[in-house]
Amino acid sequence: MSAMLLALTGTALCFGLCLVLVGGLRAPRTRILAALGLVPAAGACVAFTSAAFELQLELLARYANGLAALALGFAHAVVFSLAALPRERVWLRGWMLFSGLWAGAFGALWIFDPERHLAFDVLLGVFAVATIASWIALPFATRERGFTQHGALTVPSVRFACPRCGTRVDWGRGVAACTDCGLFLHIAWPAREDAPAKAAPDVERSVRFSCPECGSRGRWNDGLSTCSGCGLRLSLHWNVHRTQR
Repeated sequence: MSAMLLALTGTALCFGLCLVLVGGLRAPRTRILAALGLVPAAGACVAFTSAAFELQLELLARYANGLAALALGFAHAVVFSLAALPRERVWLRGWMLFSGLWAGAFGALWIFDPERHLAFDVLLGVFAVATIASWIALPFATRERGFTQHGALTVPSVRFACPRCGTRVDWGRGVAACTDCGLFLHIAWPAREDAPAKAAPDVERSVRFSCPECGSRGRWNDGLSTCSGCGLRLSLHWNVHRTQR
């Protein structure tokens, strides 16, 4: 019974990883990582389920933990690829992302290979410690402060996913650039009284974030929008240049 419960727990864990990876498919930045991660995640789900009901699929049951470790590395990479980091801490994304990705890969190889090597164990330990440290640092590094640095200036900011790459960014009032793909965006509040409003806002060109005045979360269109909670007028605009084929 305990073995079955352990295997079902593994199935539930892998199902959760699948949900994270499916969410990563929505962001252009993480689409490939998420698609690659879904392969071992689905395989691990099958393997754990087979082990729970004692089906004769020894190969899948043996490698269930290895596939789960590999999928965990990809899920880690998806989460840290889209996490919001202040502009002065964007450099942290590199080691946070790749530490978990390599920890998952080395963990899977460690499970697949019955022979143990000291150098391999040391590398796995280093990447595992770095991964744990990155998860401990994540809530502190991504805390929304309500302001951002534009050079020497400190300006108010709002946080939402970049319309082009999907990375969550703290956009400062005025002209700002995505910390990862470089998309330029202009956001201003309160908007000027003479700011023109679009007759028919494009629903696809809209983003969700909290009102910088009252905190009400809503959808803001490209162009001129008004907060439903406090009536704040906000002007938002960006250009997404499509790739020429």
